[in-house]
Amino acid sequence: MPNQMGMHFHSATPCFFRLAIVTVFLLNRVGSAVPSSGPSPGPVPSSSPNSPEAYLNMHNLDRAEVGVRPMTWDKVVATYAQNFANQLIGDCSPRSSDGPYGENFAWGSDNSHFSGTDAVKMWGGEKADYDFESNTCVAGYICSHYTQVIWGSSIRLGCARVICENGGAIVVCNYDPRGNLPGQRPTGGGNQSTPVATPVATPPSSPVADPPTIPSGINNPGIPVGSIVGVCVFLSGLGFILFFCWRNGKGSSLDELSFDVSFGDEFGNGMGPREFSYNELSIATKNFAADEKLGEGGFGSVYKGFLRDLNTNVAVKKVSRRSKQGIKEYLSEVKIISRLRHKNLVKLIGWCHEKELLLVYEFMPNGSLDAHLFKGRSLLPWKLRHKIVQDVASALLYLHEEGDFCVLHRDIKTNNIMLDFTFNAKLGDFGLARLVDHEKGSRTTLLAGTMGYIAPECHRTGKSSKESDIYSFGVVTLEIACGRRSLEPRYDEDQASLVAWVWQAYGNQRLLNVIDKTLSEDFDLKEMECLLIVGLWCVHPIYSMRPSIEQAIQVLNFEAPLPNLPSEMPVPKYNIPNTPTIKISEPCLSKMSITVPR
Repeated sequence: MPNQMGMHFHSATPCFFRLAIVTVFLLNRVGSAVPSSGPSPGPVPSSSPNSPEAYLNMHNLDRAEVGVRPMTWDKVVATYAQNFANQLIGDCSPRSSDGPYGENFAWGSDNSHFSGTDAVKMWGGEKADYDFESNTCVAGYICSHYTQVIWGSSIRLGCARVICENGGAIVVCNYDPRGNLPGQRPTGGGNQSTPVATPVATPPSSPVADPPTIPSGINNPGIPVGSIVGVCVFLSGLGFILFFCWRNGKGSSLDELSFDVSFGDEFGNGMGPREFSYNELSIATKNFAADEKLGEGGFGSVYKGFLRDLNTNVAVKKVSRRSKQGIKEYLSEVKIISRLRHKNLVKLIGWCHEKELLLVYEFMPNGSLDAHLFKGRSLLPWKLRHKIVQDVASALLYLHEEGDFCVLHRDIKTNNIMLDFTFNAKLGDFGLARLVDHEKGSRTTLLAGTMGYIAPECHRTGKSSKESDIYSFGVVTLEIACGRRSLEPRYDEDQASLVAWVWQAYGNQRLLNVIDKTLSEDFDLKEMECLLIVGLWCVHPIYSMRPSIEQAIQVLNFEAPLPNLPSEMPVPKYNIPNTPTIKISEPCLSKMSITVPR
């Protein structure tokens, strides 16, 4: 009980500080609302539709309608928005800044009829296309601008408007922290299905009202009216602050280890993974005993468990609650892998977010490919290595081409390739994966992956694509053939990079020199040559010269001829074509996430 009281006090204290500040502010406003008996000032002109006040009012009106706390103007964020907007003056073409903030764009062809408030109204108009209950947009419509506007944790705002050389105007708003996080709801409540209607006194067309002109005189009726209005404003503000204090205090009184995570219809209908209780998984893993630990990654640990009701061993991934990135990856993995069904993908059996974030996978008794190739767990014979490459290629073909959505894995590496009892290879760890509509192309705005497996163009553009997945697949293929990691700092400079070393050997017609010595020449020479050349084809520095996964499979199966590669490794080119011009962009979600191999 004392702990609960302490927790209430801790969570309520910031509210009382905010309450005190707002009280002083509102009392000052009340005082200013009561005119003096002397001559009164003239009317105060309304704010510009491109002023900070106008941007804030329009955003906060939309947020108030769904019970989300108001934003504040942030000079740092505003400066960022202005600097980026200035870069768009030339062509007035909306594009992502790939920066640290959430982002909304809007463009108007006539700057005289397109203001900052017009842009925010446009974003707010997407509310009609947003389904609060399912947290999705109506099919064929965009509503992510609206969800960014009302995103509860985005509390700092900065906007800018510039007039472009073509006579149009572009409006950029940035949000800190960013919104539109995968698997989360904009209002922050996983169980909230409908917006909370809140009366809004100020119409959107006039976000900042002009105060009335008060005629002088002792019997001025405006004095009591102003006082009453001021008191009403004060009481409304007081009630608003108390409401948030109560809501925050209520949330804090819950079990601090509980999570409020919302998932789609694929859960609970018997079609996808099942939900486990924390107690079930604790028993299965012997209370997450140290001797049951299979491994540890950047965002949590993996334990071996046994489910009595299923009579099967499982692998239970326990995500660290202290890692925001880990939580994001948990949500991404559950959302994406639950949609996937393929023999060469690790199967997700279930999940739990009762006290911890837990994922339950099929158990892979032979562990990761990394452990066999680089840690001496076993010497994989050639036929097995060749089959592993084909298994991974089959998984990638399914992800890129055969599903309803293109799935960019974004972290293909030997450590994420698991081996079952008969050494069938299965691709796992979809924490960094992203779903992409086939018709909208394959590029995302988030760079992710592991050093040594990231395609060279990604370091410059920060964007993942099918081609960058192909590059990672090519690196894995070369690692399997050569029996060494993609990056080896302990080697001589000309051999430290696997890709450069193999390409040099290819150019010197000494490709056999790079083959894993542990194979003792016990391999099919034709298959080995094919595997190495396909690997080089996939890691071509120029992304447009890489094959699709379907083309790579055809060559691996000897259904197509070997590609003709240059004898010297080409220099990367970054003339990546621009994406089609759009009137309103998707909010930017850009964050670099790179894992260093161990």
